[in-house]
Amino acid sequence: MALYQQLISSIAVLVGLIGLAMFLRWIGIIKEEDGQIFSKLVTQITLPALIFVSLAKTSIDWSEGFLVLIMFVAEISSLALAWVLGRWMKLSGPQQGAFMLVSGFGSSSLLGYALISQVFPENVQALTEAVVVSEIGVGPALFTIGTMLAMYYGGQKVEGKDRFSAPLKFFRSPIFISVVAGIAWSSLKLPTDMPVIDTIFQGIKVLATANTFAVVLTVGVLLRFSGLKAVLLMTAVAGFLKLILKPVMVWLPTLAMNIPDWQVQVLVLEAAMPSAMLSVVLASSYGCDAKLASKLVFTTTIGSGITVPLMFRLLA
Repeated sequence: MALYQQLISSIAVLVGLIGLAMFLRWIGIIKEEDGQIFSKLVTQITLPALIFVSLAKTSIDWSEGFLVLIMFVAEISSLALAWVLGRWMKLSGPQQGAFMLVSGFGSSSLLGYALISQVFPENVQALTEAVVVSEIGVGPALFTIGTMLAMYYGGQKVEGKDRFSAPLKFFRSPIFISVVAGIAWSSLKLPTDMPVIDTIFQGIKVLATANTFAVVLTVGVLLRFSGLKAVLLMTAVAGFLKLILKPVMVWLPTLAMNIPDWQVQVLVLEAAMPSAMLSVVLASSYGCDAKLASKLVFTTTIGSGITVPLMFRLLA
């Protein structure tokens, strides 16, 4: 019951904020074209700040690398299946990019941490595992592979070499730099609480806290419910891949492992999270179908209210 209440509460907050963004668009305070500004704000400023602070302050326990590997393999498998099914549905390049992003990556931190802390209130190790799995197993894959996919499929109109070289620009992006810097800071155990450094980290953290609202604004300003029937098949397929199949994929390897039940439960919960709202931001920033991504993210978020408790009960 605690899991379900926390899930509904978290989803209600996100849906409410998306509704607020849609209302602001409706009364003219923000416009649909502002979505590009919001998405650039996320990819250039707030998300890099969040990535760096999260990784730099995370004590990475590489002994849990097998859990990270399980999640990473599940993500790659989901992306591969989404690619095959997208080809079967004859999606355009921008649609394919949006569909793969939504099907492969989940909101492991935005919703995941809140649920883990609610389900395991006395288990500090559970939240630590969730952080490691999310920040190492999910985050870097989304920020690297996800960004490169968005650049590739969003650049379908670009001809010749430029189309294949576009994803390489990622390695000069603030996102990639923040991933490398954050992992390096944590691995070298550099201080984060010295007087001057602490002030700098506080400033970066202020930028990081704005990330969720900037992401929600991006989703809300682009979300339109018209044409939902036309993407019904994509919605069903993306929901199945993300909300049902991915939790099963991370659960199956644990059957052959001698690990505590709570570790399996954390892994299943993280995998069962709805599609990452950052998928919409990446789609918008790099030319994929951001409107489609916003519809798919919204529907998986609503659907997770049913599927997360169900998968947790069945698998964990």
